[in-house]
Amino acid sequence: MTQLSRRTILKAGMAGFAASAFPGIAFAKAKKEDKKAAKSAAAYDAIVLGAGAAGLIAAITAVDSGAKRVAILEQMDRPNGNAIYALGNICGWGSKRQIRQGIKDTAEDFYKAMMVTSNWRADPALTRTYTNDIPSGLDWLEENIGIEFGKVKKAPYPREWRINPILGKGITGGSQMVQMLVAAAKKRGVVFLWQHRADKLITDDHERVIGVEAVAPDGRKKFFTKGGVTIATGGFSANPEMVDKYIGGWASRLAIRGSLSTTGANISLALPLNAKFVNMDQFHAGPIIAETHVNPNEVLNSGYGIIVDLRGKRFVDEVNTYVIKAKACAQNTIENKAWAIVDADCKVIGNMTHRFELLNTKYYKADSIEALAKDINIDPAVLKKDVDDYNNALKNGTLKQMNPPCSYRQPHPIAKAPFFAIPYEGGMTATFGGPLINTKAEVQTLEGHSIPGLYAAGNAAGGLFFRDYIGGAQLGGATVFGRIAGREMAARAKAAK
Repeated sequence: MTQLSRRTILKAGMAGFAASAFPGIAFAKAKKEDKKAAKSAAAYDAIVLGAGAAGLIAAITAVDSGAKRVAILEQMDRPNGNAIYALGNICGWGSKRQIRQGIKDTAEDFYKAMMVTSNWRADPALTRTYTNDIPSGLDWLEENIGIEFGKVKKAPYPREWRINPILGKGITGGSQMVQMLVAAAKKRGVVFLWQHRADKLITDDHERVIGVEAVAPDGRKKFFTKGGVTIATGGFSANPEMVDKYIGGWASRLAIRGSLSTTGANISLALPLNAKFVNMDQFHAGPIIAETHVNPNEVLNSGYGIIVDLRGKRFVDEVNTYVIKAKACAQNTIENKAWAIVDADCKVIGNMTHRFELLNTKYYKADSIEALAKDINIDPAVLKKDVDDYNNALKNGTLKQMNPPCSYRQPHPIAKAPFFAIPYEGGMTATFGGPLINTKAEVQTLEGHSIPGLYAAGNAAGGLFFRDYIGGAQLGGATVFGRIAGREMAARAKAAK
């Protein structure tokens, strides 16, 4: 293997180093004809990579901000991204709807909650930008896109009225959002280039991004832009090799909760340009039933029952958040599979089982714990002992002395038949790592400079999230930074004319 000395790297430049150290990913230096094409009438004012929520919002905003020709390159044959799988909640404050509903909130309280959720590790400037821009972002979605929201709900943390649920009308709110964004983009004349996988950025002699190369159904193609390129391809949760490299082998066992197309294009495209990457080991997890993609959160968050592995043994404190329960399933069980065992008193079991039936997802129900254990292939004596141990500890006030402890604030016995077993696996929702952006959505270099003409938004960008996020902040981040990227590309295109 050829060794690369520091002097060789500096002499060749980071571009040469990236090409040598990471074969298969590179950026293309513009040829003379490329430079002419970038300035021609055929060049797009803005190019967006990825037809998910962030990319669609960036394209729409670019047109609304004056861009004449805007294109979206999507590697799939239809809109994609994690938003399609999302319930469709957007976390925000200060919108016209929230004010009409009589909700009083402040920017400072909202900002603090976002930072506390990240253990104060999220980028402060990006968090402040989210805080300042989300009120107008929610208004824009409602007034300009026509998205209908339900009544504002309280967030699980903090208990404030900040969750704006998109009405799904028979589908998930996230899917409804994407459908309406696609319609709005088409109405504005945005060009959709399906099955176009961008794999190289084209730069000029001044390291400005002026286009992309993509693999299309009829071969390789080049696309040029006056205003820049926005990477909105999501993260790398569907790329096991990247997950193993950046997060750890155990995380690659997690099922995928979102899009299968989030394979790390945000990394491979920006890396050769000396981009700075942050929070690469951070991600959001949650429970999922991979076979049918049903989310059993409702039961796991209900405050009822116990959680056991496929051998009938508890392995996690049931009071933990669903994020921790999902990670524990992958870390502490052999198969990354578990059961939530609850009884008839569980307040959400009726809604949950009804949804399971509608979505052809299996659950189990029996008149005794022993019969339930047989149905799910667990030794009846083992599961019965776990349930008895829990009930006895509850009666004696020693739940926190169990191993692992059970820290329910208002525990309930598992005593009333019928009894239910709800399956779940640990799943990865999205990765938080990616090229660091600034408050203009510009991708940053290792030296702290902006890469001219290169933007990122949504889960493709790094810096906004660390450890966890408040529910609905993913779609909120896509809205805020998608709009910013769109405005910046339009302004850059105008300046180039």
